[in-house]
Amino acid sequence: MNCSEYLVDFLIQHGVTDVFGYAGGYIVPFQDALRSRPEINVHVCYNEQGCSFAANGYARTSGKLGVFFTTSGPGAINAFGGLADAWFDSIPVMGICGNVPTNERKGFSGIRQNGFQEMDIVSMTRHITKLSVTPLSAIDFPEIVSRAYNMALIGRKGGVIIDFPFNIQKMEVEL
Repeated sequence: MNCSEYLVDFLIQHGVTDVFGYAGGYIVPFQDALRSRPEINVHVCYNEQGCSFAANGYARTSGKLGVFFTTSGPGAINAFGGLADAWFDSIPVMGICGNVPTNERKGFSGIRQNGFQEMDIVSMTRHITKLSVTPLSAIDFPEIVSRAYNMALIGRKGGVIIDFPFNIQKMEVEL
């Protein structure tokens, strides 16, 4: 099972039945994992902002975790409004944003970007989420997913974001 399949399985096991998303190149493995599971409904939105607000509204009306996905860079940034709203109104929302493979991250090279539409989503969302994290290996992935889920729902609820690098989406999880 790869990390994308693991995440979809985790969501289903924790009662998530609906996910809101907008397609993009760097989130395809996660979309493929969603498509293979009929237990979860994928609602395609017109844009990323709509995805995050749809997940937010779903969480408000259902009392469940709202989940949305976007692709990398500007696609992920477009969803910040729904994340901020979840933060201010204590709504449990999980955002899953694709990103460039880990070997294409700029790191400390001093250049603006290395990978296509690469953005540091974690630092940009740190102040409007309860948790903003980028998994850098499949080994840590199950713990990160569990922590993100719990952070969204325990105590004062709020949004969390998993910045999901393309290569990590496809890595095998050791269970």
